[in-house]
Amino acid sequence: MAQVPQIRIPATYMRGGTSKGVFFRLEDLPQVAQVPGKARDRLFQRVIGSPDPYAAHIDGMGGRLPVPANA
Repeated sequence: MAQVPQIRIPATYMRGGTSKGVFFRLEDLPQVAQVPGKARDRLFQRVIGSPDPYAAHIDGMGGRLPVPANA
């Protein structure tokens, strides 16, 4: 997989229970990603770590493979 240069975008990472997400202000996104479309989709997929070349995470934000925690 080719390396894509990283860019800095202000964001907030929030977690509530088992749910988590990354939130952005529209005006902080690169100009091309401020409108719906492929550029925005690719950016958001990169943020959550998709695709994971190692197939080790569900979401790229620290979520591991699904394993039941209780017996």
